[in-house]
Amino acid sequence: MNTLHAMNQVIQSNQHAEIRRYLRVLAVIAFVLLVTLPMIGCGGASGKSIIRGRVIAGTVGQSVGASPKDMRFDEQGIPDAKVIILTKTGNASRGRGVLTTATSDDFGDFEVAFAGGQYPRDAVQIRVEGEGIFTSRSVSFLPSEGGELLCVVITRPGYVIPDPPEDAKNIRE
Repeated sequence: MNTLHAMNQVIQSNQHAEIRRYLRVLAVIAFVLLVTLPMIGCGGASGKSIIRGRVIAGTVGQSVGASPKDMRFDEQGIPDAKVIILTKTGNASRGRGVLTTATSDDFGDFEVAFAGGQYPRDAVQIRVEGEGIFTSRSVSFLPSEGGELLCVVITRPGYVIPDPPEDAKNIRE
């Protein structure tokens, strides 16, 4: 009977060890999920949040979210303008706080992408710079889903917004 009792204790001890091992594995899996899920964000299948926008000339330097149906998107855009999106307290000249950048195309259009779905929900600093324009700095919230970013800049005296090349016009139409 003692032998049977000893064998039973060994079996129970092995079962407890297996249960403890199983619980440790579950704890590691839960920890990994808790750490990685917030990094994935809400960026969709691609893991990127993309904002489209346009750089145009105006009387003030201001970047704002706008409806894609806004008539100002029909205005001639400014090509080769660099759009830099920074944290609210970032410093682009020192490379601090830069979230993403883009350069406008021949029509003044651009797209900025936020990797990993890291779309800023707080106000950001939007800086637009380029040849022929005064650097524009504004603090604003990025447009909500379906909106676009309209970057209005002041042109330097004598600067004429170049027409897009003919071959680019045909591609766009």
